[in-house]
Amino acid sequence: MTHATNPLLTRRRNALGTVGALTALTLSACGGGSSSTSMSSNATLSGLSVSAEGLTPAFDAAITSYDLAVANTVSSLKLVPTAAGTDASIKINGTAVVSGSSTATVALAEGTNTLSVVVTAADGSTSRTYTVRVTRATASASADASLRALTLSSGDLSPTFAAGTTGYTAAVANAVTMVTLTPTATSSAASIQINGVAVTSGSASAAISLAVGTTTLVVRVTAQDKVTTRSYTIVITRAATTVSSDASLKTLVLSAGALAPAFASGTSSYTATVANSVTSITVTPTATSAAATISVNGIAVGNGSNSGAISLAVGSNTIKIVVTAQDGGTSGATTIVVTRAAASVSTDAGLSALVLSSGSLSPSFTTATTSYTAAISNTVSSLTITPTTASSGANVTVNGSTVVSGSASSSIALAVGSNTVSIVVTAADGVTTRTYTVVATRAATGTCTLTATETQGPYPLLAILSNSAMVRSNITEGKTGVPLTVTLTVQDVSNGCTPVSGAAVYIWHCDKDGLYSGYSTGSNAGQTGLTYLRGIQVTNSSGQVTFTTIYPGWYAGRITHIHAQVYLNDNLSVTATATTQLAFPQDATTAVYNSTLYSAKGQNTSVTSFSADNVFSDGTSTEMVAISGSVASGYAASLTVNIA
Repeated sequence: MTHATNPLLTRRRNALGTVGALTALTLSACGGGSSSTSMSSNATLSGLSVSAEGLTPAFDAAITSYDLAVANTVSSLKLVPTAAGTDASIKINGTAVVSGSSTATVALAEGTNTLSVVVTAADGSTSRTYTVRVTRATASASADASLRALTLSSGDLSPTFAAGTTGYTAAVANAVTMVTLTPTATSSAASIQINGVAVTSGSASAAISLAVGTTTLVVRVTAQDKVTTRSYTIVITRAATTVSSDASLKTLVLSAGALAPAFASGTSSYTATVANSVTSITVTPTATSAAATISVNGIAVGNGSNSGAISLAVGSNTIKIVVTAQDGGTSGATTIVVTRAAASVSTDAGLSALVLSSGSLSPSFTTATTSYTAAISNTVSSLTITPTTASSGANVTVNGSTVVSGSASSSIALAVGSNTVSIVVTAADGVTTRTYTVVATRAATGTCTLTATETQGPYPLLAILSNSAMVRSNITEGKTGVPLTVTLTVQDVSNGCTPVSGAAVYIWHCDKDGLYSGYSTGSNAGQTGLTYLRGIQVTNSSGQVTFTTIYPGWYAGRITHIHAQVYLNDNLSVTATATTQLAFPQDATTAVYNSTLYSAKGQNTSVTSFSADNVFSDGTSTEMVAISGSVASGYAASLTVNIA
């Protein structure tokens, strides 16, 4: 279309010519002088976050391939991709996603799941694909995060390696500037890192530099389930350039008996004799050099400090003291042969413990009490009895059959009603006897005793009931202690003691040091945000749930226990149908607290009996677990929880 020239417009253009030229120049300098705008060809991501931790490697815009391993309990996740280029579009597995926004939940199958993130630039033709391979562990994935071997290329671990021991020291000479560490996992499916660097199980790490003084190595084992972990710490002390080579003793003292010959620094072999009543002894060695280290029977002892109690068998007992000089290479060994006298023939025909495989003794067991009763559920058709003699030389029979002290009897069939079990102890003298009786009453069909209701306590942390990650059988979260398996059977007393299926069971308890997760108080500091030793399981058709945990520790004012709640129909949003606490036999608890793992707190001196406990003082007949096992192999505890 043609337009006539406007004189007024012409004058205005002439008057503004200079300004217009400057404006055009300015626009041109800013890149705006062109009449067309080019579209961006940037098809990279500036960010990629995942709702589950562990993306490997960490996100980098230039890296397009990633891996992520998650536990079997992680059944879905979300991604948040952010495009670097303006107006770029993003698709994840073909579905469009807004840059910087979360995807819909992506379901994960067991095994490998591949997620493709395709970024298309604003120009519509340039694209880049980022791949995330998510490996979800199988349901049967191992929870074993222990080591079965751990060796240093130089120096010796102290104490000697044991799978349950997580703290070690080692001393090396100043000439040793590097070491390698070879960890071997018990489970071939477990993964291992040393100070954050992956190491193949059974293979040596890369060389690790040692500064003069201490270097700390942390071996972290992650089980196949990607949840359970355990850390082993090795503190290696590299000697200073000028160090002592003195590995001699200055003094050596016994808590009982006398050294023969009398102690002298150059003497390396001694004997000592103690009475039969002396069942253990301590040794206090002092090195001539304050910088030397000392071990007694392989266990580190402070210079001038006494060893732990060393048990003495009747007869000869060899104690070995090793002094390692400051240089880490020079050492000297001293041995003491302690002879404990034989005992006179014992007339002790008492029991020190009596445990039923089901039900609880009433009254609680004491050596002097010889008559007991026990209420047994109708569903229990037989039981075993484990008697332990007070004297090691005594013999014991159960209903006439010989039983090894501390071991379970053969199975005893139970009729409905009263069943009398006779336990006869014969002293080492072969003459003195004592008879204990247990009247076990098996309930009639469809009858059982309601489990006692107890307080949920000061640390229930009910807020986690809505956290699906808490639905788990292994609740340790890397906490160490004597292994414990807890099996609970839920029955309905109002419906003929039938098993209750589909009920959610929530348990929680303190760790070996008496701390609860999720709270921070004066006596429970620093535990906020943690969830260890808590878990939820849903009962099967037999009304059972099983948890893998550790034997509980104790805290001032309470005897050993585990908290438990039952929620019918797996409905955790309502008040619990039943709240109770599990009690543990004192003999098992005493053995656990005597073990190395629990030595920091030792025995519970604040509450020494159930009658002194503010929860169990009214009785434990419906709350006492049946338990079997040992400190070395771990324990299995079971209890039938009868609810209305």
